[in-house]
Amino acid sequence: MKKYKIVISDLAKIDIKKAKEYYQEINVNLAKQFLMRIREAKLFILENPNGNDVIYQDVRMHLIKQFPYHLHYFYDNDREVIVVIAVEFSKRENLDFTDRI
Repeated sequence: MKKYKIVISDLAKIDIKKAKEYYQEINVNLAKQFLMRIREAKLFILENPNGNDVIYQDVRMHLIKQFPYHLHYFYDNDREVIVVIAVEFSKRENLDFTDRI
């Protein structure tokens, strides 16, 4: 089995920052839990790159535990890299982030 490296795109980093700030306004511990769940999601994806279905093009979507957010990612077997392109609120109408690839 190949060993992948995970890369968070700049736009996905902004998504995470916005969500963290939102939860921080509610409760600092909630923001910490959100970041912990993001780390857990990244570990799951690293261990199971095919663990989520392809939703659009080659992009897969992983539901973050405890929070209504999806982590959108694709992987490149040749470069052995997984790229997170978005971390977005799951109730959003348009969850296609093809423009970020």
